[in-house]
Amino acid sequence: MRLDLTADFAVTLTGQPLGHTPRYSLSGAYVTASPHTGRLGHEALLAETFGSVDWLWSGDDEFRFDKADRSLRGCTLTVPEEAPTGWDPSMWADVPPTPGSMMALAQVNFDAKPTSVRWVSDSGDQLVCAHHRAPAPVHDILRLRMAPDLDLIFEDGAYAGWILNHPADHLVREWEPAPSTPAPDSTKSVLRTYLTTIIEPKIDRMQDGDPSLLGELDVLLTRIAAIPADPRRDVLHDQVVGLREAWYGDNLA
Repeated sequence: MRLDLTADFAVTLTGQPLGHTPRYSLSGAYVTASPHTGRLGHEALLAETFGSVDWLWSGDDEFRFDKADRSLRGCTLTVPEEAPTGWDPSMWADVPPTPGSMMALAQVNFDAKPTSVRWVSDSGDQLVCAHHRAPAPVHDILRLRMAPDLDLIFEDGAYAGWILNHPADHLVREWEPAPSTPAPDSTKSVLRTYLTTIIEPKIDRMQDGDPSLLGELDVLLTRIAAIPADPRRDVLHDQVVGLREAWYGDNLA
């Protein structure tokens, strides 16, 4: 089966999903399913593979394929800051996943623009990121489970976005592995509130110091303080504190 990852780069389904558990960096706004866990490992991966890469802050997503057999080695996906318009991405979440991976049809580098909008389910169990902001007619949807809890979505054979299942479980600061145990339910609930609060156009208003939104950050901090001790709680706490200081420094007690 041929799938278009971009307008200029095609893949086919092959093999088993990647074994890399995804990591969701809240501060970096990206999800990584890749063998690297630091800068040097990332540089080594780039040298050993081909594909797309975020060169010089281009903002591209990264899909890296092995030079020997053209199989997918890893990916890094940007989490956007806008909500969809007039579109319910839960239609993707209802599609059964198909486990597998991808093999490039040609050994070439390409550009991979990140998704444009994000949506989080009411339960907080699914973070959905899409290229299109509004609905469009679709005949066939493939939900490719290419790594644990990480699915790529293809609509009529064209890459349309991705789903991170159980996003709270995967919270990290940068590239370090997340804890192997599920996140507490309170972490999942607070992360969902964070994702529905720290989103455009609210981000622009907070960056401008809108006092009416300062209370929403303080409510988040109060809820985070009640979460049981867990590294993912600390990720949430430090992220909200950092945003509060950056946007409302003059209003800090």
